[in-house]
Amino acid sequence: MRRTSGSILWKLQAGFALAAMLLAAAMALFMDRGLQSSLEAEDAQVMEDQARAMTQQLATGRLEPPSGERPRLEKAEWRVQDASGRVVAASPALAALPALTLPGPGDPPREATSQDGRTFTLLVRPWRGPAGAGGRLILVMDRSHEHALVARFRRTLALAVALAALAAALLARLVAAWGLAPLGRIIREAGTIDDQHLDTRLAAEQFPQELQELVTTLNAALARLQAAFERTGQLGAELAHELRTPLQNLRSTLENQALGPACPPAQRTALGGLLEDCDHMAALIDQILFLARAEAGPTPLHRVRVDVAALLEEVRAFFEAAAEEAGIALGVDAVPLSVSADPLLLTRALHNLVANALRHTPRAGRVTLGAAPGGGGLQLWVEDTGRGIPPEWLPKLGRPFTRPPDEGRGLGLGLAIVARIATMLGGAMDLRSEVGRGTRVTLDLPCS
Repeated sequence: MRRTSGSILWKLQAGFALAAMLLAAAMALFMDRGLQSSLEAEDAQVMEDQARAMTQQLATGRLEPPSGERPRLEKAEWRVQDASGRVVAASPALAALPALTLPGPGDPPREATSQDGRTFTLLVRPWRGPAGAGGRLILVMDRSHEHALVARFRRTLALAVALAALAAALLARLVAAWGLAPLGRIIREAGTIDDQHLDTRLAAEQFPQELQELVTTLNAALARLQAAFERTGQLGAELAHELRTPLQNLRSTLENQALGPACPPAQRTALGGLLEDCDHMAALIDQILFLARAEAGPTPLHRVRVDVAALLEEVRAFFEAAAEEAGIALGVDAVPLSVSADPLLLTRALHNLVANALRHTPRAGRVTLGAAPGGGGLQLWVEDTGRGIPPEWLPKLGRPFTRPPDEGRGLGLGLAIVARIATMLGGAMDLRSEVGRGTRVTLDLPCS
């Protein structure tokens, strides 16, 4: 199974979101710790101040204020005990508090949790009165409301972290998409380069510095590919051109021997087969030269108004004898139309299509040449009732030297020439086939 590395955009988005979530979580944890420390420090300071104030009052013997009410500071409940543990005075609310384990008289404030889940801070300080008597002062602060405040603060922080991660993911996608936009531009521009535009190059200076090396490497690869195509096309053209003259000489020699009066019948038959092979090779050479010239650059076209129905009838008449000999019905189904095109190129394309159709259609089959408006222009087609083409081969046909393995003779140049002619005329070739029912090849041409 092929393993893919995933999307860069998704990785950047996930990475930014994770980093933002971790950073927000770390900040939330820091704020939580800071809030708890601040509350604890504030409560400890309040209790220390309250204890100091009350021990000073006890030292002067003035625990009762002039109004007759016991002093009760803002947060802590209190109890004053003498040396024997007897309660001398206490705040009214202290009796309702649960029993808790007290710290030592000189210990710092300590937290304790009651059985009902409430949290308290306890502080014990010694006191001494004016007559030398003394005892201990107990302060108890209920901090449950602070814990509830901290719990609400934590829920708010958790929601803030989640929202921050979501916002970071959305912003990261926007930022990553903006940062990867030049890469998408490279993909789009490189996607427009085909075998007809191998001289196209990307402008490296128009891309960010990080991508300029990539663009330069891509341009170098295109240059090597263009050079390889040019060498291959030039070699094929030169080879085909060099073979034409000796092939013509060979055919002339074989023809003279076959027509000679001293040639025995058996030898004449063998020479006839060799002449057919020479004609086949000459046709292949002509096809290779045509493709080589077409690939070399724009070919000047001789456009005239072509009567499509008349052209199809001429092609039918040209192949009529061959169709009768093969036992195949050859007909035309066209409406009166005209198109601006090069008649020689159009005729050549139709000849290739009809020759292919006749070769692949069994006896008693039918081949039809047709034309009708369609596809925003004009459609020319050749349809047969032959054996059809396997579906896996349909996307491959139309390229030079590509043909199904059971094709027999031929190098797969016929459809390649038809596709190239359609492109030269500003159109396209469409190939549809069904095994056992036949094939239809359509040329979609503009009506200009």
